[in-house]
This record gives sequence, C-alpha cells and structure tokens, in this order.
Amino acid sequence: MSQEAESQEARSRRSVRWAPAGWLFPAVCCVVLAAAGIVALGRADLVVFAAPLVGALAGGWWTAAPPREVIVRADVSAERVFEGDTVTVRIEVIVPDGVEILDVELDSGSAMEVTPLSWEAGTGTAHGVWEMRAARWGRADPWVRLELRAAAGLMVGQTSHQLPPIAAFPLADSLSAVPRPMELPDLLGVHLGRRRGEGVEFAGIRGYRPGDPLRSVNWPVTARRGSLYVTERLTEQAAKVVAVIDASRDVQQPGGSTLEVSVQGALAVVRAALRRGDRAGVVGLGGVVRWMAPDMGQRHLDRVIEALIDVQTGGAAPTDATSFPRSVLPPGAAVVVFSPLIDERALSALADLRRRGFGLAVVDVLRTEPRAREGGVYDPIAVRMWRVGRRGLFHRLAELGIPVVSWPPDAGLEEVLRPLARRPLVGARR
Repeated sequence: MSQEAESQEARSRRSVRWAPAGWLFPAVCCVVLAAAGIVALGRADLVVFAAPLVGALAGGWWTAAPPREVIVRADVSAERVFEGDTVTVRIEVIVPDGVEILDVELDSGSAMEVTPLSWEAGTGTAHGVWEMRAARWGRADPWVRLELRAAAGLMVGQTSHQLPPIAAFPLADSLSAVPRPMELPDLLGVHLGRRRGEGVEFAGIRGYRPGDPLRSVNWPVTARRGSLYVTERLTEQAAKVVAVIDASRDVQQPGGSTLEVSVQGALAVVRAALRRGDRAGVVGLGGVVRWMAPDMGQRHLDRVIEALIDVQTGGAAPTDATSFPRSVLPPGAAVVVFSPLIDERALSALADLRRRGFGLAVVDVLRTEPRAREGGVYDPIAVRMWRVGRRGLFHRLAELGIPVVSWPPDAGLEEVLRPLARRPLVGARR
C-alpha cells in the first residue's frame, strides 16, 4: 500500500466511544436483588438457577473487548453549489467482526435539506447514498453519526465523521440597469459624463490651444473662419456603485427572510454594475459582513460572492458614516441600501450618509407586517399605529432626499429598480 493510501486510510479511521447498553444496568440490578431476596428467604439453592445468567452477563462484559475504531469513507459530489442545487453524498462504513450498525444519521444543519436515497448493510460493511439540497445560501458542515452495537448487544457505541464543508452561494435576479451617481469619477467607462475629454458625444467647438491633438481639429469650421478650431466631446466615465446590506435585524417572512432578500438584492446590483463596466462593492450595516471596496472584473465578483455567504446578524450597526473607510465607500458613489428599515441605528447611518453628500436609494425588503391576534382588543389599533409610523418613516427619508421603493414578493428586482435607474442619484450639497 502506498504512503498516500495509508494516509487516507488513517484519516478514515474513527474512534468509537463504547458504553454499556441501556438495558444492562437494570437487568443486573434485578438479578442482584433477586439473589439477595432468595438468600434472605433461606432458599440459597435457587441461586444455582440464576448463576448461568449472571455468568453469561459477566463473561460477555469482561471478555467482549469491542474494537476501538471503525472505517468511515465519504464522498461528496460538489463542495461549491448555488441555492437550489443538490449534492450527492456517498458513505461507506467498514466495521470489524462482532460489530453491528444500528443507525446512521447525516446532519448538515439548517442550510441543507437532507433526503436519504438508499442504505445497504452487509456483513462488516454498509453503503448509503444521501441527497442534500441547498435550501439557502451559507456554509454547511455536514456530519455522519453512527450508532453501533457489540458484545452480543451488551455494549453500544457512537462515532462521528465530518464531511468536507459545502458552500452554497446566493442566487440573484438579472438586472439590465442599476442606479448611478450624478458625479462620475475620473475613470474610463460607459456612462456619458459632463466632463469634456476623449469621447464620441459632441460637446461644443472652441478655438485651438497649444497641445490639442490634430485629430480634434474641426476643418470645416477652420476653413470658414480662417483660424484653427477644435471639436470638444464629452468623455465616457465609469460609475462606482456600493450595495449596502442592513444586517442589524433579520425578520422571518414568506419568500425569504429580510437578510436573505437583502443578500440576493445586493449580489444582483453588484453583478449588474460589473457587467456594465462600473466598479461595485459591498458594505454592511451591523451584523457580520465582510466589506468589499469597489472594484471591477470577474475575480472581484467571485470575492463578493464568497463574502456574501458569510453574512449574518449580530453586531453593532454604525451610527454615523465615519465608520466607513473612504476606500470602501468612496465619495460620489451611488449607494443602494437593502434594509427592513427597523433598526434606528441603521436609519441614523442612512441620514448621516445623505448629509455627507452620497446619492442614496433604499429598497425596503420587509414584506410582512404585524398580525392582530384573534379576539384581541388593542391589537388592531396597534397594527394601524404601526402602519402610520411606517408611512412617517418613509416621509422622513423622502424629506432627506432618499427615495424608498418596496420589493414585494411577486415582483422582480428589475421592476423595483427601474424607476431609480432612469436618472442619476443626486447627492446632497455639503
């Protein structure tokens, strides 16, 4: 056997924790009590009939010595999938003589749905096939747990084997356009900017200046006026788009929780911006979000997807825009926020970003509202008050110049963002 095969065999060996069977202790206690009662009654001769049972139990207990290791081999069809994809897991268990497999369980957490397909157990070996479906994005650490029996049923053992981790990436809607800022950075791109330079869009005609390229000379105007004139054009610039995920709260609702919907929306915005030739990044409000500075290219998209599968709630949301580094949230970027608009700290951060001059657009991902209990006296009034407060929140954001659009479950993100993508997001004057 080669060294690599020996190393793989060693990694497949799992130690077994053996313990007496659950029925063994009560059975021994009953035998001892019965023997004590017989002796107390003066019928010691009846102990002879119980002696074989006690001897069999004692002999099986002291001489069984079940093996300490079993071999568990597992094969996973894929370790990187998208939401809705399935993964096939094949497991082989090899046990020594005298050991019986009672139960096999595959646990993958809440991110994966496990469906057993087949299980075949033979003498000393067993094979099983399971199918795991990625119910949501995230990382899964599946485990195989075995329950064994040995020593003629006197001892039971347990062991576990960890499978390779599986990363489930989020899916996103396909967008044709995303919001862009009014002021574009000095980067070559596809958007028609207001700065004059190299481009194809006509901007005006002016007199020739030393250093102007000869290809920009407008010869018809030069011939009519008798001096050199050049044609000015509008340069084509790139935009910077930052998707913000509000991970301060996660509300469970039909069609996916607010955090799941926010992650899917942020990925769609980043992917559409990169496809358009812009620079895009991801920032989080609260929770655990790995911030990604705006960049471009397929490799950057892959890094963003890797960062998004680790998003989770828990953590302090920033209360002002000073928490964001300038490299992660550059001035003049178009900021698209996905938030349930519940946490006051996140709302304060949005207001501060607006005061600092960023062009903001907020997508409301809360698709449900509090429900009144049947027979409740004050619950209907509380629900109406919640609706009034919600409208007041939208009005307060509108007064700050922050447009808010709702994302209902029966609408795609393209339909939601289309009105915001028709014109640039105007930042506040500082």
